[in-house]
Amino acid sequence: MVLGLLSDTHLAAADDRLDCLLSGPLGPADMLLHAGDHTAEAVVDHLEFAEPRPYHGVAGNTDAAAVARRLPGRRVLALGGCRVGLVHGWGAPGGIEGRVLAAFDEPVDLVVFGHSHVATHVVRDGVVLVNPGSPFGPRGGRRGTVALVTLDPLGVSGVRFVEV
Repeated sequence: MVLGLLSDTHLAAADDRLDCLLSGPLGPADMLLHAGDHTAEAVVDHLEFAEPRPYHGVAGNTDAAAVARRLPGRRVLALGGCRVGLVHGWGAPGGIEGRVLAAFDEPVDLVVFGHSHVATHVVRDGVVLVNPGSPFGPRGGRRGTVALVTLDPLGVSGVRFVEV
């Protein structure tokens, strides 16, 4: 199973940029996970109803009130034999991996998070943590990114960042 990860899209509408992202860099994904800061409810609507692949998302700190009412702040999904934690993140970029890992009381194999707009792949205490970065608002002079994560029955077998 290939997960298409995105976060921090910060879109005011489901526009051509989102469609190009879904058909291009995220085209190989079997399922989409959005780690918050969709911004507009129309983006959630598009991912949930117009996009044919399954989608799961969480609310982020800049999401509209309607998005925050609709999506949880964190969730755990059983996918491809793995337990996947999904959360946006908060606070300063330094130490964010520890904060998002501590957000889950139950065991997880993979934590998908956002907030910093910086693509990150680390392993901490046996848990794979992936921040796909931001496709449209990267920080630090970087290019926009999303991520493709491959799951197999033994866990995470691959993480690949794709520039937008």
